[in-house]
Amino acid sequence: MIKKFDDSFKTKLNETVQDIENLSVVEVVAIIKAQSNPYKDVSLWGAFLTMAALYTFFMFSPMEFSVYLIYFITILSFPAVFFFIEVFQQIKRPFLHKAETRRKVEIMARAVFQKVGMYHTSTKIGVLFYVSLLEKQVKIIADRGAETAVPKEEWESVQQKFDAIFKQNDVSIALLSALSETKSIFAKYLPPIENDINELPDNPQVDF
Repeated sequence: MIKKFDDSFKTKLNETVQDIENLSVVEVVAIIKAQSNPYKDVSLWGAFLTMAALYTFFMFSPMEFSVYLIYFITILSFPAVFFFIEVFQQIKRPFLHKAETRRKVEIMARAVFQKVGMYHTSTKIGVLFYVSLLEKQVKIIADRGAETAVPKEEWESVQQKFDAIFKQNDVSIALLSALSETKSIFAKYLPPIENDINELPDNPQVDF
């Protein structure tokens, strides 16, 4: 269950990011999106199948219905179901293919990485934590300086911890905990230096 993504959470998220950067030279950006793609094809298929089911029911039902009733209910069911699914996006989740959502999340995460200019840091130590709630996925993208400084097995461990946040009752608390656990890793492999300049904005983006 997704809870408490409010102003208090945003403040705590910002503080966590600042704590990480105070203990290391890494530049962290945290982005939380409601979803990485509209997946309108799911809404269209849902609306079409509902319309087809209604028409089939009317055609083969032993009861008699007015031709006008059949026509208008069948036709109006399409936009009604389409907009219902669009409003309640969580309905789409069981019908999304894992491979497709993984690809959509990665595309959006890499676009965000470029958009916020994370590759502009002088020593290439930017790290993006991109969270997509509908897909229940976290994509971590590290610039080459950070990626090579931290061992592969450490990155894998961090990814596993973030993947596990969606198994918790409160995703917001689990997310803050997983992010906080990266402090020691970055402090160990990317320790702070004197006169370190903060090259990227710390304010996290919570967009939903």
